[in-house]
Amino acid sequence: MTMTDRYQTFSDELGKRYTSLPPRLKQLADVVSSNPDDIAHWTVSILAHHANVQPSTVVRFSRTFGFQGYSDFQAIFRERLRGLASSYPERLQALQSPDDTAHSTINLLTGFHRAAVTSLNSLQEKTNPALLDKAVDILANARCIHILGLRRSMPVARYFAYLLTKMGISHQVIGTESGMEDEALLSATPSDAALIISYAAYAQKTVELFTKFEERKVPIVSMTDNKNSPIIPKSGVWIQVTEADFHGFRSNAASVVMIMALAMAIGNYRRNL
Repeated sequence: MTMTDRYQTFSDELGKRYTSLPPRLKQLADVVSSNPDDIAHWTVSILAHHANVQPSTVVRFSRTFGFQGYSDFQAIFRERLRGLASSYPERLQALQSPDDTAHSTINLLTGFHRAAVTSLNSLQEKTNPALLDKAVDILANARCIHILGLRRSMPVARYFAYLLTKMGISHQVIGTESGMEDEALLSATPSDAALIISYAAYAQKTVELFTKFEERKVPIVSMTDNKNSPIIPKSGVWIQVTEADFHGFRSNAASVVMIMALAMAIGNYRRNL
């Protein structure tokens, strides 16, 4: 089994066992699943600090999932990170096998399906109902909803815009086609709201535009993967969405489900005013 396969096996196992983990190990699981890139570099002490547990708990977590210790556990994250740094053609090449059936289309479908299910299960477990309601309240009462999602998040942002268009809700997509993202923000006011979507590794342009929204005192709802994300607004209103990956390819399954729920909730809220 390759190191990449070991990471995928661990990720699948974590999704299956998450609900049955003791509270401290569940805290660690949240940090690990939300910060896979960082785990490749963090020491035991740093991970323990972020999860608010003792270093010994980190070692216990590693052994719970069949690793000899933290170094063995961390190794699969380092290999994963090297794989993600490769180009898409290289990732596709990694899926090739001398065995004609090893990566058949149905097996690829099965792998991506499992990653999507893991993402959706995580979404159900980690969503804070009170924060979700607050997010809907902010967005539903906005004069205009500014939507920002670049790179992998762009399809999600565009689909959210599509849903708002169908309901006749005023919005603006902050994109990169025109190269005038900064100018687009000039119309944003505290009477508006922004939905900003970004996951590790965070697009630098998204972080820059997020800062400008904050400076203009525009209420922000962020969709991101962990509490250490650079796009957590000062108001603290953010929705946690963590996407699992399959051989370095991450889906948008949980993100799409979340923005569908947000859009429908915003529509219902406005209809009942």
